[in-house]
Amino acid sequence: MKRPLILLVEDDKDIAALYGDVLGGEGMEVVLCRSRGQARTWWQRTKRQPDLVILDVRLPDGNGLDLCCELGEMGSDHPHPPVLVISAHGDPRMPVLCKQAGASEFMDKMEGLDKLLGNVYKLLP
Repeated sequence: MKRPLILLVEDDKDIAALYGDVLGGEGMEVVLCRSRGQARTWWQRTKRQPDLVILDVRLPDGNGLDLCCELGEMGSDHPHPPVLVISAHGDPRMPVLCKQAGASEFMDKMEGLDKLLGNVYKLLP
């Protein structure tokens, strides 16, 4: 059985390491991109579509919600996978903005690892 492939787009080294360890410990393969540009480049070059994208809102080179919109426009070879948007910035409009950008779910990073795993398993095909 093929391990689920997770594209994690997160610039915070500590969060990226923590999420990578937790998801890897669950038997998932995690590809880490630290910026919007790095994620776009990986997406265009990869042969295997991720089963899920976990995407931070604030990235060093732009807004993660813009990347969420772009994923579906990068070619028919890669249909838009489920996207879990994460943020540590408590904007009450964020869940609505995420849905408008095409995300499947929004999660505040402060909700913890149990919530992360619950969302991941809910969104994996």
